[in-house]
Amino acid sequence: METGTRVIREEKDFVVLFKESGLDSVPLKREGESHPSLFKYASSLYPEIKEAMGKNCWEGGIIHRLDNPTSGLVLAARNKKFYEKILYEQRNGNFLKHYRAETERTAKAAEGFPPFPYVLKNGLDIKSKFRPFGAGSKSVRPLTETQFRYKEYETVYCTHIDRIEDGVFHISLDRGFRHQIRCHLAWSKNPIKGDVLYGARASGSFGLICCGLEFLGEEIWL
Repeated sequence: METGTRVIREEKDFVVLFKESGLDSVPLKREGESHPSLFKYASSLYPEIKEAMGKNCWEGGIIHRLDNPTSGLVLAARNKKFYEKILYEQRNGNFLKHYRAETERTAKAAEGFPPFPYVLKNGLDIKSKFRPFGAGSKSVRPLTETQFRYKEYETVYCTHIDRIEDGVFHISLDRGFRHQIRCHLAWSKNPIKGDVLYGARASGSFGLICCGLEFLGEEIWL
């Protein structure tokens, strides 16, 4: 399989791209458009992505982000109308992202995790709120629905495990929080391979890839 950043599909209203591991999805505000990112790559090919204007102007029409080490499919809007439509669909649970996660089993979860309240099985929904954790808030930790009631922690995020086979998890999300899959799997003592931030051993590769998108009647897979 090809691993470099590239265009997977091009349509009038949107483009689907493959983001390679080690590339930011979008720059931070202070970095600007010149910073290497999927946004910079996409907007060099499709300048109208800059004008789709998402939540922040320096992100343009990039609909959803993947963490820097995570690779896989990303959807970008080519106009404001499509951007607003797909965000509406996402808020209503109609924009699904599918992931394949290669994991390693650990004897215990990393520091800061509460007891894992689930039994791992096919079809499991892992649900939590999240809080920043560690120096510089570089990671997150889960909070159950009753542990935190402040407004910024109201949303409960769900990681749906479609199936598990030999340490490989197939996962789907309708919306996501920063590091959501990484945190939830580490909570279960199955951190993603290469994810040292969440207790896995160092590796030459990172075991999480977004392999499928479903939206507006479209299904796009690697």
